[in-house]
Amino acid sequence: MSSLNPRLPGLNSANVVTDITEAPHRAAALVQVAGATVIGAVDIPAGEDDWAKPLTEEHPRPVVLVHGTFGNRGYTWTSAAPLLRQHGYRIFRLDYGQYGHPLIFGLGDIKRSARQLGEFVDEVLRRTGAQQVDIVGFSQGGMMPRYYLNALGGGPKVRNFVGIAPSNHGVTAQGLMNLARQIPGATELVERGAVGTLVPAWPQLQHDHPFQGELAALGETTPGVRHTVIATAYDDVVTPYTSCALASTEGVEVRNLLLQDIDPDDHTPHAAMPYNATVLSEVLKALDD
Repeated sequence: MSSLNPRLPGLNSANVVTDITEAPHRAAALVQVAGATVIGAVDIPAGEDDWAKPLTEEHPRPVVLVHGTFGNRGYTWTSAAPLLRQHGYRIFRLDYGQYGHPLIFGLGDIKRSARQLGEFVDEVLRRTGAQQVDIVGFSQGGMMPRYYLNALGGGPKVRNFVGIAPSNHGVTAQGLMNLARQIPGATELVERGAVGTLVPAWPQLQHDHPFQGELAALGETTPGVRHTVIATAYDDVVTPYTSCALASTEGVEVRNLLLQDIDPDDHTPHAAMPYNATVLSEVLKALDD
């Protein structure tokens, strides 16, 4: 398994700060990727985004981080957030898709989640004065923004869209269960939903749901947006891993990257991707114009 390099700039394993809303997920993040060395270090509490910090001339666009299914704005980005800040980016994270659980998100209707993302982007643009944002999303968070871009008019507001192990063409029910088993509390939530009201995003995420057909009909990419996909051949949620890739579109810049093409010995699975040093290095490259 790949491990995060403790010498990677912006990460400090000795200085772990949590706030009360994030603490259960900080522990969960370490458990869910057992077998990989994950450094869940962050310099400030997850609740504090960069609203009070002006954008820089070098990085004039805010970076919006979008977690995945069963994620939240805290634990998903414990490695990415401090690294991006170390490199001068201003970051902003939202919790979207709340449904039946107070601490894990990405469960609600995906179209509604896309609207929540759009409202958040508008707030970021309004408060920072920026003209566009960059979006970095993991798993569902690397797929759901496509609905925002292509159905809700978000395209002109986004320059770079980076998907980390994105479920761009849906997943299987078994893939979703593989993910749920790795997130404390998620399996119980799904089982409870199966006998009551099904978690709305659950069927929509599956490859054969009408939502996936609607998303595909809207287009794989968005004119004016630079698309980067970073996948792993050892993905146990998005299967086959090749379904992460976006089709090339004339006039649209699309880069589909496979982690193992960069490091053949890296066996990182789906849940560990947002913590992987090589993945985060590629995110930085994708954001650098």
